[in-house]
Amino acid sequence: MNTHGVSLSAAVAPETSAPFFDYALARSLLPIVVPIGLASGLLFRGFDSAQGAAACSIINGMMVMAMLLLRPPILSFWTGVAPILTLAGGAALWLILIQVGIPVVPFADRPVAFAPDMFAPEFAGWMAGLYAFMIGALMAANRRDARWAMNTVLFAMCGILLIGLIVRSVGGQGALDYWSLSRQGRFAGTIGNANVTAVVAGMVALLATGRLLSLMRREPGKKPDTRTTVNMLCHAGAWLIAVVALASTASRVPIILTTALVLLLTARTLSRGRINWTRLAVYAAPAIILVIVIAQAELFQARLDGTSYEWGARLGLWSQYWDIAMTSPVYGYGLGGFQSINVFAMSGVRFAEGAWIVNSAHSLLLQILLVGGVPYLLLMTALGWRVARDIVRDYAGSPWSTRRWSVALAILLIVLCAMVDIVMDVPSTITLALFLTGLLWGRGVFVEH
Repeated sequence: MNTHGVSLSAAVAPETSAPFFDYALARSLLPIVVPIGLASGLLFRGFDSAQGAAACSIINGMMVMAMLLLRPPILSFWTGVAPILTLAGGAALWLILIQVGIPVVPFADRPVAFAPDMFAPEFAGWMAGLYAFMIGALMAANRRDARWAMNTVLFAMCGILLIGLIVRSVGGQGALDYWSLSRQGRFAGTIGNANVTAVVAGMVALLATGRLLSLMRREPGKKPDTRTTVNMLCHAGAWLIAVVALASTASRVPIILTTALVLLLTARTLSRGRINWTRLAVYAAPAIILVIVIAQAELFQARLDGTSYEWGARLGLWSQYWDIAMTSPVYGYGLGGFQSINVFAMSGVRFAEGAWIVNSAHSLLLQILLVGGVPYLLLMTALGWRVARDIVRDYAGSPWSTRRWSVALAILLIVLCAMVDIVMDVPSTITLALFLTGLLWGRGVFVEH
């Protein structure tokens, strides 16, 4: 008889060790670790180099594998993503055919890659963008994870902007000898380019605005609590940092577009009513003052005065690169070939004086055309159309929250800026744009199934 109340089997049972890998803990960390990894390239010049593109591809690829291992999606997800992966695979195959030099169009000349040694790193950066889209789509499966991921990527981008502002203000740029934080008096950030940094700051401002407007909505019967107040203060701080960084770049197109999109998002939210006007006034008053100060900034005004001249120069570049693209309209010049073809096709000394340092066509559509010709442009357009169609269908099926609208407008900002600048030539900004796109697209797929 056991008088101590403990069974003999329990007394002699061997001790069990803790599991080697805690899957539950790893899954809970995904919406924090993954967005930080995706944003990390902003701290290292946007990964805008051969080594950076490879690093970006490795980081994003590891994140995809972690997502698939820890949160494998339902089978219907693969059915939904199959057309997108098919179009992406077709575009990648076309780039490989150009690189190898295999003629597949009878009436066209043999394809020639102008920079064959640059194909591997450029293709790695291309794949990093596809990985980022998949990460966003997979993250959208769990709404709580998606919200955490949005918060994390927002504050990660904000933190990197803040690092750049602080280092620039204390004069630490020369000591570090790594970042070009300031160019001609303009804040270039840890990316090293004022226009790209401005777009990142604009994205942060839009995402923070969406969250602030959501928190300002008045819900009947619900009183403000400490958590809501802390959330508002944190996002207001992020908005302030983003706007200061944006103003410091003196970048015209991102500043104007961000202002317009923030006003559009605010007007939409106000039109739907149920706003706590006291909260709105607390943050709107300093915001309006700050915007007025930015508009009167001397550097920004000086750049506005030079808009006409610079726009004429940009049109001259586009005309030159369009002529180059039409010289090889079927195959283009291959990944990474822009610098070589730009130097090869210089039209004269005067053009060379301003264009020898140009590393991009400063137009997303023209850049795609130069890389892979008309077939590649059609494939990428079809890919973008398919993603956009699915997102629009999701919007038609259920109303979007203010925060989802802020994500859509942040994506719109980067696409519009890419039509006149180089923001979609930088692996880190491509990663962020496609991650946000994946989040929007993935929610519709998972809700539908």
